[in-house]
Amino acid sequence: MKETRNQLKKAKRIVVKVGSRVLVDATGKPDHERIHTLVSDLANAHGEDLEMILVSSGAIAAGIEALGMTQRPSALPDLQMAAAVGQTRLMSLYGHLFGQKHIKVGQILLTNDIFQDEDRRANAQNTLLNLIKHRIVPVINENDTVATEEIKFGDNDLLAALVSILVSADALILLSTTDGLKDDNGQRVPFVEQVSEDVLALDKGKNGHLSTGGMKSKLMSAGKAAAANIPVVIADGRIDGIIQTILSGADTGTLIVSR
Repeated sequence: MKETRNQLKKAKRIVVKVGSRVLVDATGKPDHERIHTLVSDLANAHGEDLEMILVSSGAIAAGIEALGMTQRPSALPDLQMAAAVGQTRLMSLYGHLFGQKHIKVGQILLTNDIFQDEDRRANAQNTLLNLIKHRIVPVINENDTVATEEIKFGDNDLLAALVSILVSADALILLSTTDGLKDDNGQRVPFVEQVSEDVLALDKGKNGHLSTGGMKSKLMSAGKAAAANIPVVIADGRIDGIIQTILSGADTGTLIVSR
């Protein structure tokens, strides 16, 4: 495990996925202080000549807050409306915060069918690689405004894994509100060598009302990325400097690899 952790020190191209519950406060409103800290962490890594790609949830949550809704709607048209309103607010905030660090961002909205079509997949790949080449941080989200059940990822954990494979990332970091997978005694599992049924069975948690993914989703998505030789770390995105801590090779979160 230590050897694999040390490999993270050499990671050059990193995909960071941040979940909705990391980005909002207890009332479900966007937590501007937390988002500011996240951007600072990403900017610091970018300043060290690392190539950072951000997969960000939070558009629907931002839209729910902007529209004055008291809970996440269940009807698809209402979810799409919230996404349309919230995505502009979220990107405006990212553009402003990264701009303060003299870093440009580019928005990429994807649906699952893009990864099923060779030409569209290649176009998405070329756009992402060109943004990275020009030191622009891609900010990626599912295109919830047009996504239907047939073409949805289900959650951004899978999207982040597919993006990691698409750009041949050196590492994938999944930021959540927990410091990794917990065993039956509630202790952190520092290392997972294979995402087996026994490992998946450790997840007994429930999703929050503002998010769609859970630990099982993260583990399954991590397994997909790990199978492509991309190490994955699931960690607590509310900890200041967590990205640098992970990339220093420190024993934090749960590291998933495939042997």
